[in-house]
Amino acid sequence: MMSIIVKCPACGTKNRIKEDSTQTPLCGKCKTPIIIQQSTAPIILSDKDFDNFIRNSHKPVLVDFWAQWCAPCRILAPVLESFAKSQHSIIVAKLDTERNPLTPSKFQIFSIPTLILFDGGKEVKRISGALPLQELEALLKPWITVN
Repeated sequence: MMSIIVKCPACGTKNRIKEDSTQTPLCGKCKTPIIIQQSTAPIILSDKDFDNFIRNSHKPVLVDFWAQWCAPCRILAPVLESFAKSQHSIIVAKLDTERNPLTPSKFQIFSIPTLILFDGGKEVKRISGALPLQELEALLKPWITVN
């Protein structure tokens, strides 16, 4: 059984987690749930949890900055779901810019959809606009590992 080391999003404590556990792991120090993306659905982030999640992620995180009224955002949504299903080396997350205006402002998001890839808590790649799955995979190839 494989295990990974994951930082707690609340306190930063490193925890050893079994990857195939059926229960949501808790931090050994503060007992906060630790989210590990194993499903194919993107993780929903908010202004409140964004910084801790990005900073403490054990994998690169691709964040989709979107809004419900945005037609290109709706076109991109199934592409991101397919991307999440096709690989497991990048965590896919979404942040609704209408409900969470602070984070898009912090990262100077002027148009949506905008995708930002964070690795080690820092922005490493920015992609604007809707695009097909093959193009997304090509742009993120340096961060995709074979499982």
